[in-house]
Amino acid sequence: MRKPNLLAISTLFVFCSICSGASVQSGESTALFDKVWQTTRDNFYDKSMNGIDWSGMAEKYRNQTVAANSKSGFKTVINHMLSELHASHTAFYDDDDLEFYLLKSLFSNDTEAMQIEHIGVTGNYQGEEFIVKAILNGGPADLAGIKVGDRIVDVDGKKFTTAGSFRGRADTTVKLTLERPGAGRSVISVQPVKQNPQQAFLEASRKSARIFDKGGRKIGYFHLWTMTNDKFKDAMETALTGRLANTDGLVLDLRDGFGGHPFRFTDVLFRPDIDWKQNQRGRVVTYRTGYGKPIIVLINEGTRSAKESFAFQIKKTNRGLLLGATTAGAFLGAGGFPISVDSYLELPIVDLSLDGVRLEGVGVSPDIPVSAEDTYGPNDKQLTKALEVLTEKLNGAKGIKVP
Repeated sequence: MRKPNLLAISTLFVFCSICSGASVQSGESTALFDKVWQTTRDNFYDKSMNGIDWSGMAEKYRNQTVAANSKSGFKTVINHMLSELHASHTAFYDDDDLEFYLLKSLFSNDTEAMQIEHIGVTGNYQGEEFIVKAILNGGPADLAGIKVGDRIVDVDGKKFTTAGSFRGRADTTVKLTLERPGAGRSVISVQPVKQNPQQAFLEASRKSARIFDKGGRKIGYFHLWTMTNDKFKDAMETALTGRLANTDGLVLDLRDGFGGHPFRFTDVLFRPDIDWKQNQRGRVVTYRTGYGKPIIVLINEGTRSAKESFAFQIKKTNRGLLLGATTAGAFLGAGGFPISVDSYLELPIVDLSLDGVRLEGVGVSPDIPVSAEDTYGPNDKQLTKALEVLTEKLNGAKGIKVP
């Protein structure tokens, strides 16, 4: 049976490219609204529209888009309408958003073009402020000392947008005003970079690989930021069969980021772990065929779609333990639909289940619940607990089972 080519991605990681306050003409907004409404009606995975009166939604929201009178206002109204469907992977993006570039990048199988300036943070907006939820390894925000939970107030005195604030300013210094819980307001300097968004996540995944010395044991760590193409699978396999091959155990981080394509990513964890050596006229090459050591997988509310399939497989097969918080429950197969030159619609087009279990709205629960604290920081509570549990298991502590 041929495997379906599904796109299952979702998180808020916005890269803005033009002024979000740009005006929208009433005729244009009506035409765009109608195209979004019709595309949703014709492609949404459930013909009954999840029980929603979709014609009634047109009546409720069409005039609101005209009254919005701005690009950002139009997008807000459209996304309010789409939220009535109560389904993951349902959103309208314009060229203020990373997803606009990411969807085009994915469907064209391109990881080089569509480059945009950014600082490597993910998060969401609360009012006018942006709350940081995750920080890419080795990215500008990481190097500048930005932390999860920081509220970015402005950039050089202007409203913060995660890419528009940095348009044309790659490798220059900009000033961010931050509000940090318990520490008050401060100003920091950061240097944006210009990258394809998929490439940014791929480089962060590669840079994440490291080894912890814990209780006399060597514990490997790798953060799989997304699963949007095979380069991420190859990066993980290279780390697990190369630099991390001789570790005693592994912490695999699936927190935050994007989903992607769920197939074959877990293979390296189930293949026979054989030490391969070849000698060709004195040129010796050695590598491992798989990674068979004990593992703990970190999950949280930002673990979405294809990553939830990954977590489900680990739990179902008892290959390792899941530690952290229940995943997002965002598990529908999605597709992307161009609406205009500068807008894109993401819709769930396929309902999914695993072994008869529908994860949408439910997620995958951890074996060891651990609340988040200082995520990705030096005192990351979930990572610290994972290292502790895995080390105790490796050192023979009773009552701890890590396959």
